[in-house]
Amino acid sequence: MPSDQDPTPEQISQVKSSILQKLEQEPPAEPFHPNDLKRITDSDLWITKLLQVYDFDVEKCITRLWSNLAWRQSFGVYDLTEKSLNQEYLNDGSIFVHNKDKDGKPLLILTINKHSKSRNQEELLRVIVFWIERLQRESNLDKITIFMDMTGTGLSNLDLDFIKSIIGVFETKYPYVPNYILVHDLPFLLNAAFKIVKTFLPAEALKILKVTTKKDIDQYVDKDNCLKIWGGNDDYVYKFA
Repeated sequence: MPSDQDPTPEQISQVKSSILQKLEQEPPAEPFHPNDLKRITDSDLWITKLLQVYDFDVEKCITRLWSNLAWRQSFGVYDLTEKSLNQEYLNDGSIFVHNKDKDGKPLLILTINKHSKSRNQEELLRVIVFWIERLQRESNLDKITIFMDMTGTGLSNLDLDFIKSIIGVFETKYPYVPNYILVHDLPFLLNAAFKIVKTFLPAEALKILKVTTKKDIDQYVDKDNCLKIWGGNDDYVYKFA
């Protein structure tokens, strides 16, 4: 889990100076996005969160931040817009943001019963990253709870490769972001598959992984923030906005 302590000014400065020095000495073939470089030069927040999640290991932070900068450029995170995304995946309610958990963190909802292996994994990840980036901008890099709605999910909906790729995005690109990982209403039929999913998770993720039912979901999301299908009071129907 990320530390509640702040890194020292010296640790932050060391990360910044190392990244900027490497940019001068070993400029990447594909230049990093100016917005990301500005996040490094004009603010300490991004580096602070990375240092916290990596237990103030400066060298690890430098390595991961450089890798993250390269990925963000190649993935095109700043080019993800409503119009550039797969319209079916953006509008069908399989991936969306709505309401907050009890800690006040937004819910990124993955409706697994709408998934199938025939769907384009890269296009789905683009939608997920779009929502993460949108929330990060709105909340100043605050945490998000990943809500995997397993209601009515069958074996045909379960795609271990897709779940593994989602875990990978959070673990390597947004390691400071997850507040909880809530797996809601897991069908008994999928218990064995879920045990496999747990083997993909790093130790820190296992600590925030919670399997919920209609009876106990309100430990993490109060009834007014729960959709009726989850056992709550909210009759919201997703529409992109």
